Amino acid sequence: MEKLKLYQVRQFINTESIPSVQSALRHELVSKRLHTLIHPGQRIAITVGSRGIVSLVQILRCLVEWLWENGGRPFIVPAMGSHGNADVRGQLDVLARYGVTEKKIGVPVVSSMEVLLLGHTSAGAPVYIDKVAYESDSIVVLNRVKPHTTMSGPVQSGLLKMLAVGLGNHKGAESMHHYGLERNVPEAAEIILDKAPVIFGIAIIENAFKQPYRIYAIPAEKITCEEQAVLEEASKMLPVIPFDHIDVLLVRWMGKNISGSGMDTNVVGRWRRVGGKVDRDIKRIAVLNLTEESHGNALGVGMADFITRSLYEKIDFKATYMNALTSGWTNGAKIPIIMENEKDVWVQALNGFDCEKLRLVLVENTLNLQEFFVSEVIKGEAAECPLIELIKGPFSVNFSTEGKLVLTEERDNGSEIKP
Repeated sequence: MEKLKLYQVRQFINTESIPSVQSALRHELVSKRLHTLIHPGQRIAITVGSRGIVSLVQILRCLVEWLWENGGRPFIVPAMGSHGNADVRGQLDVLARYGVTEKKIGVPVVSSMEVLLLGHTSAGAPVYIDKVAYESDSIVVLNRVKPHTTMSGPVQSGLLKMLAVGLGNHKGAESMHHYGLERNVPEAAEIILDKAPVIFGIAIIENAFKQPYRIYAIPAEKITCEEQAVLEEASKMLPVIPFDHIDVLLVRWMGKNISGSGMDTNVVGRWRRVGGKVDRDIKRIAVLNLTEESHGNALGVGMADFITRSLYEKIDFKATYMNALTSGWTNGAKIPIIMENEKDVWVQALNGFDCEKLRLVLVENTLNLQEFFVSEVIKGEAAECPLIELIKGPFSVNFSTEGKLVLTEERDNGSEIKP
């Protein structure tokens, strides 16, 4: 593949964001008159999950301050299912890595894996809720709303899933995954909304660059219907690779901070996780590294065909297997072909393809898709796409002495760009 040339392209993506999440949140809280739901001295549990929300600390500080002003006594409850190794210390560590600590937010963070059984769905799935949150006076459920990697329909990742899975701790997450998320999460969330002291929710939408795009405060009785509209809005912000029939997708980084499945299945194809009809025709996926923010949880690595040894050596199998077993997605923890370095991954991933016809896409990760690299064939198609522009190229493909992939732009100064 010595003759293969790559080209850097830019995809036009909506970059609109909220200038001040604090102002936007306060406006929502005041305009919805949510202060009428708070009584002096109420102990109010705020749910915080394991997904990285860029403005999470600012949002929490603003919410906590507003609750104080209206007489509440807020505290934070981890609501992340089995993440953090499904133990108290692990979940506190996850929140601390996002800056969510008593010192930084100014309120206690109370972690407990104890749950209470609230009932069963019509399919027989036990519905659990965190004991600490349930025994508080009120609950504020906070989460980002976005398309899920396996769920489809009007309920995906958001407030309802946070109630049914996140706030259920390990037992609740295990129950929902075992009986089926899509079928049971909406009904389980309704049971929780009916029996637990949830007063309102904070729904956050992020743009393709993980910047806050919209923030909504929704009274508890309206969460079920209004979250559907929020999800529709969030779906429009989802970045994708705008080309079909890819021979090789080379992914620089995978990780839990990028997607709950390591790589977003809305980008690489849901069929790789749930089977069925091929919705994204990508013949081979090669992944070079695992993000530090994943802390060894490599769930989703099973969707790749090739990985580097350095990625393999970063895997914390206890965390990965716990996540896989709880979610029921054991294929996500299977290990692909391991190559010694990035050069070997490149050679084997491209093996058998005709260089002149190769349809290759090289991305930083499945979240940051504004700029990426494509082969000559796809570059020709990009020229016909109004949402794509050519930035630079051609680039020749080279490797360092350690086998690291380096792209060298073919121009007089010989500058290099590392993907």
